[in-house]
Amino acid sequence: MLSQQKADIELLTLFGKISSLVILLLVLSYLAFNYFGSIKQAGQQHIQVDHNRLLNTLGIIRSQWLIRGKPSPLKLDWRSEPKGDIAATGFVAMAEGGWPILNEASAVGCRELIDELLGAGYSQQVVTRFNSSSGVCRYIDVSGGSISYQTGSGRVIFLTRR
Repeated sequence: MLSQQKADIELLTLFGKISSLVILLLVLSYLAFNYFGSIKQAGQQHIQVDHNRLLNTLGIIRSQWLIRGKPSPLKLDWRSEPKGDIAATGFVAMAEGGWPILNEASAVGCRELIDELLGAGYSQQVVTRFNSSSGVCRYIDVSGGSISYQTGSGRVIFLTRR
């Protein structure tokens, strides 16, 4: 009878270990799904921040354009270098209404424009598309969110993927 009790105890111990392992796997899977869901949400927030940056930048550019007498090529000199020196980023062509337009009606022109507006190398972080029939530059983030810039009107549209 002693060997039967020993076998029962071993069986109960094994059952306890298996139960603990199943509970641990359930908790870890719950945490993993929540973690990956928050990563997707953080990516959408990143493109939303870029959308706000673009809107603010366009407002600043329009103000500079008005202050300087509405020049067609506007010199951008509102960024600062790490040493504190103000550095001109270049020129951007302006429409009569006061919004930046493309130098070249293509995806390359869209990349050049967004790099001028949001910083050199920004176009490397997004997929850039250009619709020649509507004149819209579309910047698509890895999360699926996108910013569309209508070159004919200066309108900016932010879309998320749901």
